[in-house]
Amino acid sequence: MTSKEKKQNYLALIIVIAIFIALLFFGNYIFAKNQPGGTDFLYRWLPTRLVLFEDYQNPYSSAIEYQVELMHHGHAHGEDETPGIFAYPYYTMAVFLPFALIKDFLLARAAWMTLMELAHVGIILLTLRMVKFIPAKSIILALTLFALFSAEFTQALIDGNPSSLAAFFAVLSLFFISRKSDTWAGVFLTLATIKPQLAILFFALVWIWAFFRQRWGIIYSSLATLLLLLGVSFLLQPSWFAEFINDLTTYTNVASPSTPRAILAYWMPAPFANSIAWGLTILSTFTLLGIWIHSFKKDFSGLLWASSFTFAIMPLTGITSAKSNYIAMLPAVILLLQYGSKKFKNSEFWLSSFLWIWIGLSWYFFTLGRSWVIGERLIYFVDFYPLPILLLSLYYLVRPFKINRKPINEKV
Repeated sequence: MTSKEKKQNYLALIIVIAIFIALLFFGNYIFAKNQPGGTDFLYRWLPTRLVLFEDYQNPYSSAIEYQVELMHHGHAHGEDETPGIFAYPYYTMAVFLPFALIKDFLLARAAWMTLMELAHVGIILLTLRMVKFIPAKSIILALTLFALFSAEFTQALIDGNPSSLAAFFAVLSLFFISRKSDTWAGVFLTLATIKPQLAILFFALVWIWAFFRQRWGIIYSSLATLLLLLGVSFLLQPSWFAEFINDLTTYTNVASPSTPRAILAYWMPAPFANSIAWGLTILSTFTLLGIWIHSFKKDFSGLLWASSFTFAIMPLTGITSAKSNYIAMLPAVILLLQYGSKKFKNSEFWLSSFLWIWIGLSWYFFTLGRSWVIGERLIYFVDFYPLPILLLSLYYLVRPFKINRKPINEKV
């Protein structure tokens, strides 16, 4: 192939991608225009816009909180309504800056949804590249639709939660670790902290793994990036950290239950809920420690499996983990698909069917949680645990650290 033909192919590819993104944006705009939502995006987009363009100083201030509530509720929030708090680190505004330039909320929301959907696709492509897995076209199609339309992953897109971008940064960090580009790995590891609840355990795992593997570049670059983000944040808003913690505490108290204790207390007496929740926390903690310690002895393949397991078990640990965070479990799904493709006959049919079936089941659980009444109580959170429980069960059956003796090749 001549250089001219290569340029023509690249140009054709760029045009196709541009058309795809344009169509995706148009579809998202039509959806946003006809369907309410985007609350998580609104609560970060509007404060960013007000601080940058409307002479407001502090995204955590009561004045901005009131403006968000006016746009969301039409009035100051009531007792049963979510307050308009920012509830994210100050430096998170950096990722919302390009969208804050867009004055119209529907256009900004559509653009943000497009970016989040591309992040979901990016997670798939990066993970497939990392594990050197080339599935059949039917599996790729089913996997893409699974990442975009299963109930667990669609919620983040509809709400506009930045968890999709945080998960993409986490996977991008793993990708650079696999290619021994430790400086970039550390940068994106820190960028994943735009959603602290999603990244906290992953951040700790990567740091400890890097320490044991003597990958100092990961630690140094992530620390330097974190200090830069924190330093600029304190320079622009010295009180931001205390206000962020206050917002985070407030949001945890008013948001939908997102820990085992809070969810179980919705179904049963508090003492039983607390006992079960503590049991789950202790069990998941010791399980994580065992898997982490095992991963420290292994190369990148051990880190990838341990990271995937960490994201899957996080909802059981007691750390606040909204369903929007579940997109970080997508690499775990891909690793299990890779294992299944090697172990089962007719794997293309069975794995594709499994993904299609789970898309349907996810919406069944979603609907069930909004219609199933037991003891005059709506079992609203029945859809919170099926996916992590399924993934953890499959991980137990697969025993990845025992069957994955051949490491995933790292680029030298």
